[in-house]
Amino acid sequence: DNSSTPSQSDADGNGKRSIGFFPNYNIYGRNFSALDIPVKQLTHVMYAFANISNVTGEVTLSDPWADVQRPYDLKDKDGNATKLEGTIKQLYLLKQQNRHLKTLLSVGGSAFSQNWSLILDNETCRSTFANSAVKLMYNLGFDGLDYDYEYINSTDQAAHFVDLLNKTRTQLDMYKNVTSPFLLTFDAPAGPSNYKLLDFKGMDQFLDFWTFMAFDYTGAFTTPSLTGHAQNLYGDFTIGTPFNTSTGIDYYISQGISASKINLANPLYGHAFQNTYSGPAYLFNGTGNGSFNEPGGSWDYNQLPLTNNSSIHEDDDLVASWSYDNDTETMVSYDTPKIARRKARYIMEKGLGGAAWWEISGDKKRAESLIGNTVYVFGEEEDSMDMKGARLLHGAPQDASGANHDVFGGLETSRNHLEYPGSPYEIFRNNSTGE
Repeated sequence: DNSSTPSQSDADGNGKRSIGFFPNYNIYGRNFSALDIPVKQLTHVMYAFANISNVTGEVTLSDPWADVQRPYDLKDKDGNATKLEGTIKQLYLLKQQNRHLKTLLSVGGSAFSQNWSLILDNETCRSTFANSAVKLMYNLGFDGLDYDYEYINSTDQAAHFVDLLNKTRTQLDMYKNVTSPFLLTFDAPAGPSNYKLLDFKGMDQFLDFWTFMAFDYTGAFTTPSLTGHAQNLYGDFTIGTPFNTSTGIDYYISQGISASKINLANPLYGHAFQNTYSGPAYLFNGTGNGSFNEPGGSWDYNQLPLTNNSSIHEDDDLVASWSYDNDTETMVSYDTPKIARRKARYIMEKGLGGAAWWEISGDKKRAESLIGNTVYVFGEEEDSMDMKGARLLHGAPQDASGANHDVFGGLETSRNHLEYPGSPYEIFRNNSTGE
């Protein structure tokens, strides 16, 4: 009996995963809806985030209006309690049209992780958590659950988290006789002080894949206040690059995690540093507000570089990039398309499972899309990778000769779930459009 082992339904030959995080608040200030998701370039969408009761451990929707109530067709409002609307309905309609596209309900995130820490040591709460999370996932037509706890902070919590994964997998497996197994995944920390506390062997037996969150290495929070790369692939272990991605990935693999189960998550945003010089390890003073006036100097990638006279710099050794404006004395650490392609090659060479992005509304279009450039590399033959030849025209990548190239040929194509007989919503019970 392999009921507690992860599903293999997610693996399709050597195809890579391409995972986009979609926060439910995107429909507001960013005016980015499910209809804007680049579905052809993604294999999975992580819908973020469900909340956790800090008293009982119950997992619930964090914004019911955005999730299941907001009408996309304003004429379609009948007041029926079992009538589903919102982004979650739209995600299901996308699944009907794109059978390769899997959706997962992501639970936690930085905003709700404090709630997680308050209930994790209570076994009754862990049972409530697992039962309610799986029920919510199933009733709302998702293909699995993604857990994002920032961060497990003790060996006791690490053991309790393994138990939570065990309880969750047990609940997920109750639906095995209905359809193919559901997915269970974990958003994994990139900081050594965090990942060295994890029970890798205990967790891995219940997980389909790990998504390594390779960003926020530096930022407004950095002490001392030195500029640095926020998502560099390699490190030189100097004061300006205290962290790097490859060391963390190597550690995960050394703990017995298969490279093919690890996805490299990249940021679709940058960290700004003001009153400073160009490059890492310079003192800075302030970050300013970022996109949508958010504090902390975090800017969506599609708003970078901040000025037309910013210079772009790429460090081929560390695989990192940044912009600098002499007039405003502002540096922004973020990935360029060239850096995205280098990281994609690393994923291919290392045999990792794929890539992920936080979060998809921040991407640019066509030739400057970081998702598009990454997926392009996945679709290339490994022995004929020509980074300089990658061009995206009208949404369709072409090589240097102009010959069409199957941009999606490198992605895994396992099919999603469409039938949920026990759901209270007719659209999921009957695989309908919900009209």
